[in-house]
Amino acid sequence: MFESNELNAILRDELALGNEIAEESAWPPKCKKLIILKHRFIRNHKITTLTYNQINDPHYWYADYSTIDQTECLACKFK
Repeated sequence: MFESNELNAILRDELALGNEIAEESAWPPKCKKLIILKHRFIRNHKITTLTYNQINDPHYWYADYSTIDQTECLACKFK
C-alpha cells in the first residue's frame, strides 16, 4: 500500500469495483512506490491533493494518479 491516504482510497475503490493489481514496484529515481492496475480506472476520482496524468503511451501506461511530489504513483493499463 501507499503512504498517501488518497492513493490508498483510490486503490481500494478500484479493487472493490473489480480492477486488479498487475504489478507493484518502484520507478526510480523519483517514484519510490508504483502500483499498476490491470485495467483502466473504472471511476474518475476527483481528489485535488493528487495529480492526474493521461499518459496514453503503450510503452508505459494509460493514466496515473500521483502525489504532488511524484514519490508515489497509481497507474492503469490500456484495457
